[in-house]
Formats: sequence, structure tokens, C-alpha cells
Amino acid sequence: LPMPLIRASLRLRVFRYGVDRSNPVPFPLWTHSSCSVRLKSSSSDASSSSSSASSSQSLPALRKFKVTKIAEDGQMSTCSMQTSEILKDSAIYARDLFSLQLTSKQEYRHNQKRTARYGRTMSAILPRGKEIVLSFGAIRAVISKKDAWIFDAHAVAVKEFASDLQQHLQEQDSFATSISAEQKEPFELVFLEAVLRDTTDVFFRRIRLYEPIVDDFLDKVANEVFSDSGVHLLVPLKDSLQGFEMHVKQCLECLTGLLNNDEDMLALLITEQDSALQQGRKVEHSRHSDVELLLEEYGRQLNNILFEINYMLQRLQSKQDFVTLALSSYRNRMIRMNLYMSITGLSLGIGTASAGFFGMNLVNGLENHPMAFNAVIGGTCFVGVTVAASCFSFVSGKTMQSRAKQRLGEIHTLTSALSDMNALDVTIKKFLRNHTSMSRQEFRRKLRTSRTSRHVTDEEVELLFSALDVHKDGVLLHNDFESWQQANKEKTSKHPTKPQ
Repeated sequence: LPMPLIRASLRLRVFRYGVDRSNPVPFPLWTHSSCSVRLKSSSSDASSSSSSASSSQSLPALRKFKVTKIAEDGQMSTCSMQTSEILKDSAIYARDLFSLQLTSKQEYRHNQKRTARYGRTMSAILPRGKEIVLSFGAIRAVISKKDAWIFDAHAVAVKEFASDLQQHLQEQDSFATSISAEQKEPFELVFLEAVLRDTTDVFFRRIRLYEPIVDDFLDKVANEVFSDSGVHLLVPLKDSLQGFEMHVKQCLECLTGLLNNDEDMLALLITEQDSALQQGRKVEHSRHSDVELLLEEYGRQLNNILFEINYMLQRLQSKQDFVTLALSSYRNRMIRMNLYMSITGLSLGIGTASAGFFGMNLVNGLENHPMAFNAVIGGTCFVGVTVAASCFSFVSGKTMQSRAKQRLGEIHTLTSALSDMNALDVTIKKFLRNHTSMSRQEFRRKLRTSRTSRHVTDEEVELLFSALDVHKDGVLLHNDFESWQQANKEKTSKHPTKPQ
């Protein structure tokens, strides 16, 4: 229903939002005249609506929605209904139409491309007394205990779902004679499970369709790693996957919200609620477990689908990062090549500058010197080569590489030394028990004996012994450990621990 029509209807008080649902106010009839309709004005409100009649002279014609009605025995019929008829013949509220987001056949054809990307409906399962408003996946319906209205019946997916559901209900009805009424599953749960099963099957099939597309894209990018020819395909692919992920998350959040509300799960048992009302009792609170088990199973399946989508998105992101690194490496090679050419030009420029100095037609006193030419050529070449070698050495970063190797070696030594703290603890324990001093070689021998691998490097011994030797006299004494204890006491006295 268009928003201008809703606002005009609200001004004329033709909607009733949840008031006196047992005796709803009939929706106003609309008189059709060519391409416009007008509200029928009665004599009682003619004076009050005279001022608003000029502002809402021509309202758009009401749309008709194709609805498939399916009963619990599998009988199915299709008809076209207006919004007034839907509200009059059902117990849903007018605001529930926003959750359903109904479309006519003409709107479906006109907005099919736009709807596929931006017009995703919000997922909702709303109990409304003796009916349930359902918008889940591609299905939008109103369910009662005897039948269900499936909207947007012009859509191909809805037609396929209705056909499969009709076949299932007819097969179930054929076996109903051998099943008692208490054992027969309520129609609303059968319909709800059919919608959940159809939606999860659609999502799983879509995952299977996305997988070869993603694999083909990743192979194409891997073959052209130093080119950006395949990167442009990443944007629509990730956009489609993220839209699919958002749709699945909406469905999962809808089921999670129901699972967190026991009252709503009980309200979904329309048949039991009606039977209990007739008998003058309330449905037991534990009866929501049937609905809970149903929702938990399909919630788990939707969670698995989300994991699959996230995995494909992570694969695309990893490939994007890899392409970025490859292009950055290629770009760095080009920059390095440009830098080398600049260094070469600088070294050659020294000789060019010397030639330019001596090429001036000025007397410098070296015109008749027998060794001047060789000395100038040799000096300029030596200076040019020295400058080029210095620049290349600085660019190559040999000093930085050697320093980095040294730091990596220190990290490896410290990691190995701290990997077996039990051996170090046993070594110090033996040293304190003997009340003797310990040299570097003795410390090495006892540490190797305490270790299971019997392997200790000189770097590890040097690192640990230097840390333990407080006085730096090359020998471990008991005074070293007493100095540790004294230092710890001083720190504790300066920074006392706060009581817990």
C-alpha cells in the first residue's frame, strides 16, 4: 500500500491498529473511475472531510495481489485480493503489511532487477492470535490452523514451493486415516517447517553455485598475478556474497529471536492454543519444546551456511591481499630499477662534469702536461665508481641485513634458553644446595645434564650466565642470589601490593 494512501486513510480514520480484532472495522470501499479512486464520503463526515477532500482528490488505484490459498488437505486455489480484502478476511494488523512487503505482478516485473539487489525483505515470524504472519526467504504468507495464504503467487519460486507443499500435504492426508487426531502434526508447524526447509535448501544450492564461480575467479587471478585484469571481477562477486550473507543473517536472527522468547514459541502452536481455549485451560509452558527443536535444527543449518559464506569471502580476501602484495613487489622492482638508473646517471655525471670543466676555453696550466689526460680520466672514473658502489651498497642494505640477522639470532637464542625452564631451575637448585661457587663451564655442564635433549649452545650459556652473574665477576656465588632477594624486597617495600 503506497505511503500517500496510508497517510490519507489514517487521516480519515479508516484503519484500526489492533483494536477490537473480533469485530474489525471494515476497510473503506473504493470507487473506481478511470485511473483514480475516491473515498466514499458519508453524510455524517461530509462537513469534517470537506477541507481534506481538496488535498486528496485523486488517489492511485488499489493494487491487486495474487494469493494462493492452500488448505491442510492439499486443496489449492489462486485468486487476486486487494488490501482491504486481506485485512478484512484475516486477523493481521495493517502494520503487518510492511513486514510482508507485498508486490503485484506488474511491480514484480518492473522492479525485478532492482528488487534482486536492494529490495530484500526483512525476515519475520510473528504470531497474531489465531494466525501467524510469516516472511522468510522468498515466502510471505499468513498461516492459520486450517489453511494458509501464500502471497506473491506470481513469482516462480513461490509457485514451485506451493506445488511441492501441495504434494506433501496430499501424501500426508492419504495416511491420515491411520493416525489419530492427537498424533497428527498441526498444520501450522507443517507449513512452517516446509518454509524453513525450502529456504535452507535454496541457500545450500546457492552455496554450491557460488563455489565454482569463486574457484574460477581465483584461478584466473592466480594465472595473471602481475596483472590487474581479473581484479575488477572481485567487486561484484564480493558484493553478491555479502548481500547473500546479509540475507542469511536476517533469517538466522529471526530464528534466534524466536528461540529467546518462549511466549512467542507457544503462540505459534495455534491448534493447541485454540483447543485449550475451548476447554478453558492454558497450554503447558513445556509445549514450546516442539517449536524450539524445529527452530534449533534450521538455525544450526543457517549457521553452517554462514560459515561457508565466510570461508568464500576469506578466500577472496586472501587472494586480494596476495594480488596486492604481488603488485607491490612488482612496483618495488620498478622503483629499484629506476633508482639504479639514477645512480648510474649520477656516476656518469661526475665524468661529464669533469669533461665540462676541462672543456672550457680557459687556460689552466695543464694543457701541455704529459700525464694530465690520464690522471683526469682515471680520477673521474675512480670517483664515479666509488660513488656508484657506495650508493648500491646503501640501497642493498647489507648493514641492515646483517644487523637484522644478528637480532634474529638473539631472539632464537633467548627462545631456546627459555624453552626449558625446568632444567634451569634444577641447575640453580643444585647450586644452592652445594653452597659452592659455579664457573661458566660448570654451569654449562650442569645445565646440559639437566636438560632432556642434552643440548646447550654457547650463546644460551652466555646469555643465561651473564643474566645470573650480578657482580659480573665470571663466577656465580650465593651473594648473587641474595642480591636478587634484597632487590625484590626493596621493590616490594617501594610498591606494596594492594589488598584484594
